[in-house]
Amino acid sequence: MKIKEFLSRLVAAVNAEITGTPIVELANIATLNDGDEFLSSKSSIILSIVNIEEDKILKNQSLYKNQLSPGGSMEKYRNPTQNLILSLLFASYNIDQSKYTEGIDKLEVVIRYFQNKNVFYWQAPNLLENIPETGSYDKLVFEMVSLKMDQLNQMWSCLGSRYIPSVLYRVQMLSIQAEETTSDKIIEKADVRLWENNPHDSAGHLESGVFTKNANNEIIPTT
Repeated sequence: MKIKEFLSRLVAAVNAEITGTPIVELANIATLNDGDEFLSSKSSIILSIVNIEEDKILKNQSLYKNQLSPGGSMEKYRNPTQNLILSLLFASYNIDQSKYTEGIDKLEVVIRYFQNKNVFYWQAPNLLENIPETGSYDKLVFEMVSLKMDQLNQMWSCLGSRYIPSVLYRVQMLSIQAEETTSDKIIEKADVRLWENNPHDSAGHLESGVFTKNANNEIIPTT
């Protein structure tokens, strides 16, 4: 999943729920001190990524995962799925201080939106509210994070700005992969030979046979 596409779709989804002028813009809150010429509105909600981390709890401990190729080979591998956690900050920015309370109202709209819809499903290029019927997809779970004063101070210091009204969401991104199926047979034919001791000694030959897979995926001896 491309994070940029997901965030753009998320902004569009939130703004679609709002009557009148869209309020959410995707921008880096840390650059506001350099000027706000890039903003469409001087009184908006700024959505910024403030942290990206790996979800250690759901991390696949195996180094590789078997992947069946269309040819039935078991020799192809892929890395396990990497699940991420995004920290998304919605901040009420107003260049006009007289619109401070207006910014609070807009921030409340965002909070109400995620209180009502806190689970989404990403199946490129769409952000869905319901589970896709087929194919792989990402499940996105939004959880509001309550920071203490020292944590707030540390976060805004890292962003190089003074505190402005904001809300932080922890977004757990779970990649759900559809089971890969193939109509090709993995085992086309197996030649089994058993020996007591030396395989070059014909007297020690115990048993041999050739086995194949039938239409019901049953391994049977070839006559």
